[in-house]
Amino acid sequence: MAKAAAAPGAGRKTATPRPSIRKIFGIGRQIFWASFFILWFCIDVAELGLVSQQIHKYGRETADWPTGEFYHAIGLLLFSTIIGLLFCIFHWAVGLSLYLPIFLAFGVWWGTGAGIIEATPFGHGLQCKHISDSSRFPANWVPFLGECSRVTAIEGLAWAMFALSVIGLFFTFIDKFNFTSKRSDVYESYAEEGHAQIPDDKQ
Repeated sequence: MAKAAAAPGAGRKTATPRPSIRKIFGIGRQIFWASFFILWFCIDVAELGLVSQQIHKYGRETADWPTGEFYHAIGLLLFSTIIGLLFCIFHWAVGLSLYLPIFLAFGVWWGTGAGIIEATPFGHGLQCKHISDSSRFPANWVPFLGECSRVTAIEGLAWAMFALSVIGLFFTFIDKFNFTSKRSDVYESYAEEGHAQIPDDKQ
């Protein structure tokens, strides 16, 4: 039996286009996301280091911490930093639709952890200049006076991650659904924009 003729160009190999840095970062939204996750990575790693140092120093027993609430807040921030680091590393493989619940969850986690720490005697950082006077602090916080600046730094970075989560949530919503309007006035007609034509009754 005669063999079927090969289709023209069947033997040629299609060259796979190589990704270009200029194409990847050629528009504003790509530059935004790249800058966003670089900043996310830097803050998250700094927070992870501070939180890990506190847990390594004081252990996992609630009795070794000033309050159980503060202990659980540090644990929540440790969890958030680890998940946040994984998300940052693999964010390119996650669909944009999943960014919405992810950023929402991060906002809740970071906001909760930062809010709990803010309610502690070290929360606002202004008290750190008074650590030489232990009478200004509750008795259960006196052994931790040397950690005032670190706790304040942990809270500040947690609020920064909360802010990034909120920014990421809103930008993802805008980027995903892309709500735009070309009208300058709310009552501007379609005919004035050329989207529709007014029928001519005389014809």
